Amino acid sequence: MTTPFPFQQGQVLTSAQLNAITTLPINDQTASYVALVGDVGKRIVMNVASANTVTFNNSVFAVGDTLEVLNKGQGATTITAGAGLTLNGLSLVLSQYQGASITFLSASVALVFPTGGSVKTPRITAFTASGTFTPAAGVTYAVAYIRGGGGGIGRAGAGGNGGASSVAFAGGTISALGGIGCSLDHGAPDSATSTTPQANSGLGAFMSINEQSTGGGMAGNAFSGSEIVAGGAVTPGTGITVTVGAGGTAGSNSGAAGATGYVYIETFE
Repeated sequence: MTTPFPFQQGQVLTSAQLNAITTLPINDQTASYVALVGDVGKRIVMNVASANTVTFNNSVFAVGDTLEVLNKGQGATTITAGAGLTLNGLSLVLSQYQGASITFLSASVALVFPTGGSVKTPRITAFTASGTFTPAAGVTYAVAYIRGGGGGIGRAGAGGNGGASSVAFAGGTISALGGIGCSLDHGAPDSATSTTPQANSGLGAFMSINEQSTGGGMAGNAFSGSEIVAGGAVTPGTGITVTVGAGGTAGSNSGAAGATGYVYIETFE
């Protein structure tokens, strides 16, 4: 039943109405909405298929006013502040089946607390070649696992250096340098074998030299690409540039190329 809220002086409530106090009224919306003082003590439920907003304006609500915003639609709901109002919260974007409680500390400052909802699922987007990463709706932070390309190796001439891998976050580009190429010069051995590592491992190339006449030999690796784990702010729907470093080129005389690097981006959706 409908709760007679706010209560009026001298008003007499029935037992059913008193029991209904524990049930917050629902304000169902099918489009972006501007919250009103009459929403205090209510749940604003957004049921919109596309991205939408719930806006709170300055000097509308008083100290202690509390209300909830719930999103049951497929479109992400963004809680926004009108001019002069400050909303403080870790996240102001609600994915489907998520909610938030808004409590006003003054007419111009409010706190936004998550009230539960769907559990966010970690997602990994793997880049084995350079490209663009576009955050999904509701994603405002991402963690990148970045490795540069491995160095190449050669016998008579050094292999090339691996290329750097990077992610261009909004706050700046994070890069992992490629490995340094090298030469494994050992005169004129009877045989030499070189191996290119598995693609997108970021490892340096390997060479083995055998001298059957003397029973000796040697082996060595070029340097692998460096590895960095870093997080940064992202904007839903706005692509950021991802660069995957190439492996260093093979050196002359039985050389091998280094492996390409990689970038893995982790988000919670």
